[in-house]
Amino acid sequence: MRTNSSRRALRLASFLAVAGLAMTAAPHALAADSATEAQTLTSNQAKKLAENSMVDVYGDNASTSTDDSDSSSTDSSSTDSSSTDATSGTTAADTPVTFTAKSTLEGVRGTGATVAAGSDGSYFTVHSLGNIQLHKADGSTAWARTNTSLYADWQVSPLRVYQKEPYAAHILMGYNAVSPYSPYSDQGYDTGDLTGDGTPDIVFSASVGSSPYRPFTSPGSSLTTGTFVTVLDGKTGKTVWSKLYSYATNVKIVDGTLLVANTPRQNQNAPAAETATLTGIRFSYADGALTPASTWTYDTRTTAAATWGAIEDAGDGKVAAVWDLRKTSTTAGRGRTVVLDTADGSVSWQTDSELYGRQLHLDASRKRLVALEQADTSDDVKYEVAAYALDSGERTTLDSRSNVLPTAMTVGDAAKGGGDEYAVSESTYDSNLSVDSSTIRVLDGGDGNTVRWTYTTKRDADNSGFGPCTWSLTAVGGKLVASAQDDTAIDTADNAGGGRYGSLTAFTDSGKVSWRHDGVTASPMYQQVYKSGGSTDVRTVDLEQNIREYGLGNGSQKSLTPLQGELNYGQAVDLDGDKKKDVVVGGTSHGVWAYDGTSLVKGAPKKLWQASVTGAVHSIETGDVNGDGTADVAVAADTATVVLDGRNGKTLATIDGKGQYVRSATVKDVDGDGKAEVLVPTDALRVYRGNGKQLWTYSAPAGSGDVVFSDPTVADGQVYVQYTSKNSLALDDAVVNGVALNAAKGTVKWTADPKAPAQAADSNLTGAVLDRAVYASPDIPYADGHAVVYTWIALADPTVAGDLSTASARTVVEIRDGRTGEVLHQDLNGSPWSHGNYFTDDHVLYHMGFGVINGYGADGKETYASVVQPLRRLDVGTGPGGRKLLIGGVEGGAAAFDPSILTTGYSFQSAAGSVTLIGGRNYIAGDLDGDGVDDVVSLNFDRSGNDRMAQLLGSRITDSDNGIHQMTTFTLS
Repeated sequence: MRTNSSRRALRLASFLAVAGLAMTAAPHALAADSATEAQTLTSNQAKKLAENSMVDVYGDNASTSTDDSDSSSTDSSSTDSSSTDATSGTTAADTPVTFTAKSTLEGVRGTGATVAAGSDGSYFTVHSLGNIQLHKADGSTAWARTNTSLYADWQVSPLRVYQKEPYAAHILMGYNAVSPYSPYSDQGYDTGDLTGDGTPDIVFSASVGSSPYRPFTSPGSSLTTGTFVTVLDGKTGKTVWSKLYSYATNVKIVDGTLLVANTPRQNQNAPAAETATLTGIRFSYADGALTPASTWTYDTRTTAAATWGAIEDAGDGKVAAVWDLRKTSTTAGRGRTVVLDTADGSVSWQTDSELYGRQLHLDASRKRLVALEQADTSDDVKYEVAAYALDSGERTTLDSRSNVLPTAMTVGDAAKGGGDEYAVSESTYDSNLSVDSSTIRVLDGGDGNTVRWTYTTKRDADNSGFGPCTWSLTAVGGKLVASAQDDTAIDTADNAGGGRYGSLTAFTDSGKVSWRHDGVTASPMYQQVYKSGGSTDVRTVDLEQNIREYGLGNGSQKSLTPLQGELNYGQAVDLDGDKKKDVVVGGTSHGVWAYDGTSLVKGAPKKLWQASVTGAVHSIETGDVNGDGTADVAVAADTATVVLDGRNGKTLATIDGKGQYVRSATVKDVDGDGKAEVLVPTDALRVYRGNGKQLWTYSAPAGSGDVVFSDPTVADGQVYVQYTSKNSLALDDAVVNGVALNAAKGTVKWTADPKAPAQAADSNLTGAVLDRAVYASPDIPYADGHAVVYTWIALADPTVAGDLSTASARTVVEIRDGRTGEVLHQDLNGSPWSHGNYFTDDHVLYHMGFGVINGYGADGKETYASVVQPLRRLDVGTGPGGRKLLIGGVEGGAAAFDPSILTTGYSFQSAAGSVTLIGGRNYIAGDLDGDGVDDVVSLNFDRSGNDRMAQLLGSRITDSDNGIHQMTTFTLS
């Protein structure tokens, strides 16, 4: 095995800077402070600790920008209102192109939870970024509500004309374990029968307009930001009631009464005189709508910073609630627990505590409320488990803990013996305000402080930052089920910032681990324990948007249902034999969906089939692998390549990835038998028949060390591919090479042995681009139509002579004779992270890189052009009247250009037409309805997958947005 030496730290830092990251010194983790002296936190320390411990349910922590530039109109744009008759056959270069949206499929995003919807096994899914669905017991969707449909019901109109496209609504979820004064809530949704039809309805509170800031108007309210409390009919999903509140932090249904806890100080636009209130509403139902029949309000009578901590069904027609008054320089902080009658809001009792109330749980057998209460961290970092007598409100401290954060609590059967226990999870933190351990403590319910068992999870040994917290506990039948973060690989792209992994653990009644699922197989925050026939199961939604069901007994997975999350990849190809192109797509979840192309253009998407694969989708390619005359579908599915029958989506083969990251698959006939093979580049290039049987493998020569292969291309009976050392950008002596292989046998025809260009700062190549980096076409004006292009990486242009840490990573475009390997032309272009793709037009080769287009004509002639739009990929398409267009994906949408931009030599040229969709970037172009004009399908961008690809080269990339992610089909006119 070859041992690679590492470049010095400054060299690595330069590559990370190119990728948009910074290299910082990370302090070593310290053990939790074991001193008994109480700790206190400043406001800045408390904020940092909260950020270091929370699940980022809205993606705010990863956001790179929340300014107004994130949002603009979704209307089609053009430079002129004039047009040319589409039947004329000739179109002026400056004639505008109009994008017209025909259909939209909104993707599910955010942290997801499930809740029972009926005795038939149906359930709701609730997602923090604006999606609610009802699922049948088999996981299929009965109805779905999206941001788009909810915004329509809320009648939201932006006050700023330039913010026409809305951001995703924030359904209140999450939990801040440091302070109750934050825009999160563990009671942002609930279920109950409000319509009286015997079916549970669902109510939720959704924050709109606050983050990012997008003020609006909505009929019946003067508020410009706030939370919409909305009730959906459980049977149909239709909105039956909705009202805009300043900030409704908690909603709950108790005995047919909807409880809404409003916290106006969470909204900077709330009236200054508005007080925090708890409102109870009983409805009448008629003609598909709920109408308040009676309403009562409990008024805190304070305009100061007050928030609601929890609402709990107290039994016998009573409801318990706790509201917290924030500590100031002149006022002591406190919590007030109150029990009210659900019918009229009359107060049975109220009791104050010096601590903030965070959670309330009913222990009916002991006739008490059990509260999780927490000190203001400027006074003391501690929490208490307290009991309130149901009849009198008398408070008793059961247990007290210092220098830890309480993250979850439940009451139930979690240990041996009779009666319910009280289970609490808590986290310790180090001197850098990073969580370093999480402990579950199960307390005897009798006295509330005798420890029955504990279980501690330490921070991962390779994690120098914030560790995992436990956020959800459910006790049932002597078992305790816990949902927690999983900090494995948290400093890598595999689990960047903890945003990809979770942990689901079942404990025995003695605190032993019964079973555990972690990594991509669990949620870090939510799980639902439910009865299924004669068994008890656990349901969770992982962060890749798959609903997973496990048996409580042994943890075996019973089912996996992919949700239609972000759709990042796709192809246009005829799957149903109607001679018109259909669309097959996939993305964050394990799902692949095929849609009739014409139906997308007509505005009524018709699903042809749906399939499940082994992991998140990172590439979709098509070709007939079995000779039946219909294109089949090869999916790079993270851990394997899955080949699907194009007619029905059934699995033809699952090709194991041998422990490698499977990010790409190419479908081409390599042996001339009329059936396409599947080429999979990972640590080697492996070629398989459509049934999964391996045809041949090419590995880098012995002594090359660990390498990673690029996407291959096939032409002239040869397979062209390049490879480089893993982590090449961090190495002094990275292997960088490419080969031409006999397509049928995999034997080497020639080896590239590339040389660095003269501009390379250290006279070396430092890597090879992996994505769409090798390209062959008979239209490349070199080698008599047998040319092939390779794309290397070199360091160039140091700002300080001789200092490699100041050099920039650049792509090296190298045109070779595909027959011999002879280098015919070489050029130095932009950053490897700007590289988009290659294409040809009029026998000129073009290299597309983030709005810059370099052309390579015959006899070494080069051209340069750039566009205004943040263009990421571009290809030749057909517009109205047969007009040739360049169609591409941009950051936040799609665009079409007249081909004349390629040869003007101008910079910052405008598109003939474009459309803005905040989450858009990838795209499909093809004629879906047979009218001879290409349609454009805007897709999203695989952030995690591309970050992991960059990591293979020793770098990282970051990208995020606040948009509603959707697949939208446009016609061009």
